[in-house]
Amino acid sequence: MIKSFKLNPIIRIALPEDAEQLLAHLQGLSEETGIDVPLSPGEIKITLEEERQIITDYANSENSVFLVAEENAAIVGELTCKGGSLKAFHHSASLGMSVKKGWRGKGIGNTLMKAALDWARENSSLRRIELNVYVRNVSAIHLYQKYGFELEGRRRAVIYQDGEFLDDYVMALSLKRQFLH
Repeated sequence: MIKSFKLNPIIRIALPEDAEQLLAHLQGLSEETGIDVPLSPGEIKITLEEERQIITDYANSENSVFLVAEENAAIVGELTCKGGSLKAFHHSASLGMSVKKGWRGKGIGNTLMKAALDWARENSSLRRIELNVYVRNVSAIHLYQKYGFELEGRRRAVIYQDGEFLDDYVMALSLKRQFLH
């Protein structure tokens, strides 16, 4: 029996030339059943040029980052932290992450989280990172808790997927205890 193993993926900033692989990654997620990502087949309508522009917009934002995890030149995971564009929300970022089927449980999500939080702690404008996670996604919840995210609330029946209504949690991490007044 082969045991599970941890990988050492390359974590780097997404580049416009990653757009095709990232769209294929999203398409693959949308076709999975039972996955805890609110996508369905046929819902990915982003063009290659639009995806390139999204990546460029992240790169040009001081309070946002788009990371990819790469193994053997293939993107196997991604993580985004999108900072608020309005002054009132500039200190807060929303986190989203996914790992390609077949690559889950190998430490890629952990490595992406570590890199994202290292980036966030270096970013002087960020004070808070928040995310939504399916209540049933116990492994993701444990990962977020490991990095200090705390449960802030539960949204009931917020997702309709595979014929059922599902709840998710709102979780957040305070990066700095001294908030601006």
